Amino acid sequence: MKAYTSRFITGFAIILVGGLFLANNLNIVDTTDFLSNWWPLGIILAGIIIFINDTKNYLWALLVVGFGAVLQLQVLDSIDVNPWQVFWPVAIIVVGISILLNQSAYKKRVTKSDRNDITAILGGNDQRNSSEDFKGSKITAVMGGVKLDLHKAVIKKEAVIDVFALMGGIEIVVPRDVLVKNQTSAILGGVENKAEPDKEKGAPVLYITGDVVLGGVEIKN
Repeated sequence: MKAYTSRFITGFAIILVGGLFLANNLNIVDTTDFLSNWWPLGIILAGIIIFINDTKNYLWALLVVGFGAVLQLQVLDSIDVNPWQVFWPVAIIVVGISILLNQSAYKKRVTKSDRNDITAILGGNDQRNSSEDFKGSKITAVMGGVKLDLHKAVIKKEAVIDVFALMGGIEIVVPRDVLVKNQTSAILGGVENKAEPDKEKGAPVLYITGDVVLGGVEIKN
């Protein structure tokens, strides 16, 4: 339902903008002033779509809406502020808040004694885990790379891997009998889930949580 709503709003907005350009080019209606003075509304609309598509990203949706609002006020000469001077410091603050919120959520799932921590800072770290009762891991990659091979590990019911990638990369190899659920927040980064689990009823679940900032996470079998 959320995907349909965001698609509908996006499609309608594109059609509306295209219609305005067409009407202007055919000299039906002069929309030049409208488009030049109100184009930041498109950025505000993008923030609303981000929120509708995933309410967990409300901080980023609010940032985009706020940036669009400041830009709109500047275009209308209501304020004399450079939006970019405000955007980047606020974006950095939002990154910090997002990391804190996700860490709090992670601690509720797996205790420190039940997980193994893997860290790579300005370097690489390649580990294999063949635990017969894998419950979770915490992976940190800062300008470095981490590979965690779990293809021989056993997840009985569920497990959680909390990731934090800052200008770094993380590769996770998972067993085929595991269902992967991605719950990460990607901030100028990406998470690619290539895992293709065997279709089994009641299959164990592996949750991937955390933050990916200017980095990438790859999950595969």
